[in-house]
Amino acid sequence: MPFILKDVSFTYQKGMAFAQKALKGLDFTVEDGEMLGVMGAAGSGKSTFLQLLNALLKAEQGYVFYEGQDLAQFSKKQLIGLRQEVGMVFQYPEQQIFADLVYDEIAFGPRNIGLDSEDADRRVRESMQQVGLDFAEYSSRRTIALSSGEKRRVALAGILALKPRHLLLDEPTAGLDGEGRRVILDYLQHINRQEHITVIMVAHHLGQLLSVCRRLMIIEKGRIVLDTSVSRILDHYDRLQELGIELPPHLEAAYRLQRRGWKIDTADVGVAAIARQIADKIRSGS
Repeated sequence: MPFILKDVSFTYQKGMAFAQKALKGLDFTVEDGEMLGVMGAAGSGKSTFLQLLNALLKAEQGYVFYEGQDLAQFSKKQLIGLRQEVGMVFQYPEQQIFADLVYDEIAFGPRNIGLDSEDADRRVRESMQQVGLDFAEYSSRRTIALSSGEKRRVALAGILALKPRHLLLDEPTAGLDGEGRRVILDYLQHINRQEHITVIMVAHHLGQLLSVCRRLMIIEKGRIVLDTSVSRILDHYDRLQELGIELPPHLEAAYRLQRRGWKIDTADVGVAAIARQIADKIRSGS
């Protein structure tokens, strides 16, 4: 198991007048190769949770284990290796981008781990293609001139160029248009299924998480209030209502039809799969 959290708590500005408890007694395990969606209101602790997983923050209480080792005991050398294996894309990409040119930004990681120019160039080209950035158009662009959505893709490409085993993403589709969101989400799903890369993704929109993730965790006021497989999301309808979270319209329809006795298979909660079942039942008169 890549990540295990045991009784983990974290407070910002501890001991100060404006101290804020971000996480409270989290017990959680992330399995290897999972695609986990994390949701919660602003300030609920989602971003703090991600930063604990690659030791950008250290738990004030409890333990965070990576591959059976306590992150609090990692040396500087081990932390460098950890952050190559556990890549993170922040909510605000401008905090992550520092090079003047797109090419140099994406190439920084491969160069830093000792790859020669040919291998580094290959990784830059591959990762740009993966996130939908045309090499000829973007490689020589200045990063400061990029839109927020373009910066997000560059930041993700820079992490992918390191070939991480696990990806932590804080609002990876923020600032992207519909096509940009589709490209990123499809790619994340691809690398999770085909390359067995663990993906942990924070988002505000339940529909985005349900479209690609297989497990959903909801954090409220620093505590985990729901941890479920996506296929069982309708079983938690009342709890979602209590939390003020609305299901996407096609799942709301599926839930209401279930209440009327219809059998709806939610192994696939995508719009097409649910709509197909409803249409088939209407045609068959069942």
